[in-house]
Amino acid sequence: MLVCIDFIASHGKITTRYQHHPLRRGIASAQNHPKKQQVNCRELFHETLDYMIKDSSKYIFKSVPINSIDCDDQLTCFTFGEPADSLKQSVEEFGIIHPVTLVQVANRFRIICGHRRVKISSHLQLMEIPARILDPGPNDETRMMLNLSENQLHRHYSDIEKGLILFKLSEVKVPEIRIIDKYMPMLSLEKSKKLLNDHLHTSQLVPGLKTLLHDMNIPLRVFSVFFDWNTKSVEAAELFFSLLRPGANKWRDLLEWVDEISVRDKISPSNLFELPELQSILNQNDLSPNVRYDRIRQIFHFKRYPILSDLRVRLARSLDALKLDDKTKVHVQDSFESDEISIELKFRTREEFVNQVEKLVRASDSEALDELICIFKYP
Repeated sequence: MLVCIDFIASHGKITTRYQHHPLRRGIASAQNHPKKQQVNCRELFHETLDYMIKDSSKYIFKSVPINSIDCDDQLTCFTFGEPADSLKQSVEEFGIIHPVTLVQVANRFRIICGHRRVKISSHLQLMEIPARILDPGPNDETRMMLNLSENQLHRHYSDIEKGLILFKLSEVKVPEIRIIDKYMPMLSLEKSKKLLNDHLHTSQLVPGLKTLLHDMNIPLRVFSVFFDWNTKSVEAAELFFSLLRPGANKWRDLLEWVDEISVRDKISPSNLFELPELQSILNQNDLSPNVRYDRIRQIFHFKRYPILSDLRVRLARSLDALKLDDKTKVHVQDSFESDEISIELKFRTREEFVNQVEKLVRASDSEALDELICIFKYP
């Protein structure tokens, strides 16, 4: 087998004249996307091919029966959820264009790269799949490194997937310092022991929640509060968010409030997720997602900031009771930190001006004005 590679060290450019080279897609992607070249391309190139080119005569291409592949071996499977429909359609129409990479163990094959392609091929009831077979087979760490090297420049991993990858590296006894220095940059992560430990904690989460966090691409910094919650609370959160399905920023707000309320009031987060008024809103299927979220947000906001929420309710009632003209605006500070109240009049005619002033005069002798002043002077 002949592999022709041109490498220009001064620019970190790599080209290959071998159509099926395992790094071909990733290298092309790196050249087309300069921002993704933060990883040292030359180091990645030499390290990945070090194993593969030392003895290229034992790098075999052939078709392999699907039923001879050990799909239960998930060491190099870093994907949550089902394969993309676009990949399914491509395989159905054109077959497997990019061969999977396998290693033979006894009479079976284990996957290094191509779990999704194997899964789709099996689903389509294909009998064989084109494969590259490494012989002799690499160790577990090298298998994982080869997979990451092939995918890192054109594949975006969610934080849940990154946690899975780092956990598997730890499980196969890769030293912590090597995980931090070598593999975390490959996953676009800072070299940080704390960040590594946080990602390793994702292995503690229940499978359903991990799938939900992956599908909605929720960042680790948002869901890290789960690491300190008990199982019942985590399961309650999974059910709650699977029904509500808000965006990442809304996840952050709700989780922060729930966590802060539970710490302050010394109650379990599950008690908050199971509030009857909350469940009532979640069960109203006729509500739009935005309306459902806003109502739930109001409940949590009131519980997180009861005094502030009460002041806002009193303010709204006082303003209504003043019965001012619609063109008259009362301006106050939302945080209630200042006792200054300003009134703005907008008018185009004498009649509009007089009408607003008359209503202000009537309001000046009302209890509602006293209440309004009291709200800001003695909150």
